[in-house]
Amino acid sequence: RLLNMFMPGPSGYALRRFVYKKRLKSLGKNCILDIGVQIVGTGNISVGEYTWIDSYTSISALFGSITIGKRVHIAPFTIIGAGKEGLEIKDYVAIGAGCRIYGHSEIQKDGKRMSGPMIPWRYKAYHSGPVILEKDSVLGTNSVVLPGVTIGEGAVVCPGSVITKDIPPWVIAAGIPTRFIGKRDKVSVPDL
Repeated sequence: RLLNMFMPGPSGYALRRFVYKKRLKSLGKNCILDIGVQIVGTGNISVGEYTWIDSYTSISALFGSITIGKRVHIAPFTIIGAGKEGLEIKDYVAIGAGCRIYGHSEIQKDGKRMSGPMIPWRYKAYHSGPVILEKDSVLGTNSVVLPGVTIGEGAVVCPGSVITKDIPPWVIAAGIPTRFIGKRDKVSVPDL
């Protein structure tokens, strides 16, 4: 297992591709699974072709499915965790280094506990919802996406933002709380 995770270079890429091709629900051609990538719930994860999951990224699909489209880049040190409603990253999405995308999270509610995974579900206050990153959207470095959010087609989230509500297509969003600061031109080049 350690050899699989930490072998550098082309041999490591080939070994991880070989191992995860058998474990993931599906893995498209010419994907790169970089050094230190950790994937949990492999049978619930589909990855499209020409997608690069960069070094030390952690992906967890224990609670729901994760679908990653084609020609996606997930930069280093990103954490992605699906809730029971699933998580979808569509084609041509770019996710900056250190982003956090959560399909479930603890919240303050009904006098229940918020102390994490060692509490039985019936005593825990949590929020779960589907997360969708639409085609051509971009998440800036160290952004956080919370449960139940859709980031619209072509939308750009600036670095360090916390996304608690839907982002419309083709806008530029920034901050905590997020506000809309501009518009982005629609993609005019053909799909590959």
